Amino acid sequence: MLLLSVLLNGLVFGSVLMLFSLGLTLIYGVGRVVNFAHGAFFSVGAFVGMAMSTAGQPFWVCLIATPLLVAVGGALLDWAVLARLRDRPMLDGLLLTFGIALALTGVLYAAGGRSVQLFPVPPALAGSTSIGGVGLPTYRLFLAGFAAALMLALMVCLGKTTWGLRVRAANDQPEMAACLGINRETLMHSVVGVGAALAAVAGVAAAPIVTVQATVGDKLLILGFLTVIIGGLGSFRGAIVAAYVVGLTLIAGEVYLGGQLAMILLLVVVMVMLVKWPRGFFNEGRVE
Repeated sequence: MLLLSVLLNGLVFGSVLMLFSLGLTLIYGVGRVVNFAHGAFFSVGAFVGMAMSTAGQPFWVCLIATPLLVAVGGALLDWAVLARLRDRPMLDGLLLTFGIALALTGVLYAAGGRSVQLFPVPPALAGSTSIGGVGLPTYRLFLAGFAAALMLALMVCLGKTTWGLRVRAANDQPEMAACLGINRETLMHSVVGVGAALAAVAGVAAAPIVTVQATVGDKLLILGFLTVIIGGLGSFRGAIVAAYVVGLTLIAGEVYLGGQLAMILLLVVVMVMLVKWPRGFFNEGRVE
């Protein structure tokens, strides 16, 4: 029974991490940007969703409207700020996104994000569901299914749409994509917007579980980077598999070993991957 509970909770945590990490992978893959502001996008999503819920909006409206708003903000941020450093060394972009993360966190603090707020579970998803004799909150099962559905929709979009083909071309062969006339600037605006939306929808969906405060995305940012490294830099399939590996490793480690040892176990997994499989599970990530 305990093992099944660990597996189910690892699946739920991995689902949140997957949405978050796919946004990181998109932004890095196309723009080669190590986006330290991604955790702040998660926090903004959770905070905006909480504000809309407090204002009386149904959970489903919050879940749909929040990522759309954050997507627009992310695209505008790329157009106004990030594009200015597009061809500068990676360190410049890293420092810039770190500064943006601090600024967004400061705004959330000023808006009341210092205190922990509880995001109510929607009544339709309250209660628990028994699976194999183990009761698991219905909302967590919904979250896992919702994340899987979004992941499949994104993969279909990347594989079947013109935008997705351009993203894959810019991710896999940036020089060839430029020769074919793909406008990198316009593409990056949309990619940052989609990446920000993925972080935001993860923030809203996870809010009833992790609570809401200004720095809620900080820990997830570290785990997101570890996920992207394990999966392979720029690998979408790798990020998906790695997210569930990280989620299961942390949950199992916390149950059987304790919180600190669980993190040490995860770092051991990362080190082994970097030494043995530096390009990730599918051998398609970059080594930079």
